[in-house]
Amino acid sequence: MFILSAGMPKSSSTLLSLYQKNILEHSVQGNGQKEFEQCVKDGKVNGVGIFVHNLEQPEILQKLVDLSEKIGPFVVKSHLALSASLAAFLVNKQILATYIHRDPRDVILSAMDHGKRPPDHPTMNEFFLQFNTVENSIPLVREFCRTGIEWVESGLCELFRYHDLVVDPERELIRFSSLIHADPEVAYIRDLIRNFTDTTKKWKRQFNTGKILRYADEMSPPEIELCNRELAEELRVLGYQTV
Repeated sequence: MFILSAGMPKSSSTLLSLYQKNILEHSVQGNGQKEFEQCVKDGKVNGVGIFVHNLEQPEILQKLVDLSEKIGPFVVKSHLALSASLAAFLVNKQILATYIHRDPRDVILSAMDHGKRPPDHPTMNEFFLQFNTVENSIPLVREFCRTGIEWVESGLCELFRYHDLVVDPERELIRFSSLIHADPEVAYIRDLIRNFTDTTKKWKRQFNTGKILRYADEMSPPEIELCNRELAEELRVLGYQTV
């Protein structure tokens, strides 16, 4: 079994996956995290860090399942949609999944920020250049939401929210630890949180601002109205208010 850390883009999915990776390495004996990452470095698994490419292909999922049975559990990060083949692995307990999502209006703002990053920024991604206005970003984020809704409604993953991870990370990390039957010391979790939320180190937080809610202050009333109208169903299903 391996842990699939899936999530909506710009929802602090990277931060959550790094928390998960560290907890697994610290708390689960016989884990295969380091060996898995070495496989990525050696090109045996196509990816970068803990992110695996082409994960939508059933044969790649099977390869990782086979690898985890050989070396022990490890964390894989992805923005993968929920396919029938992935669902079968989840039902059979061969993969354990978590999914994190965020208010779509804040996702728009974070994606727009990402698109403004300079070319030499360590995480610059040309994909986000298309997020140049709120209006142009809505159809793109709607697709993020639809993928998220499939995960939310599936019942095949443990759900997390950006809001909760920022407001009470200790509670959320203890909840994840219980999911993988780990029991790390509270002191370790607090040190881990402190390390990843140290605002004195550039790019350390893994997100742009760390604000709980952005759109109410940073969008104009017409932009908020447009988002609420165009994303009404997605906001409702994901549990975000439109007032």
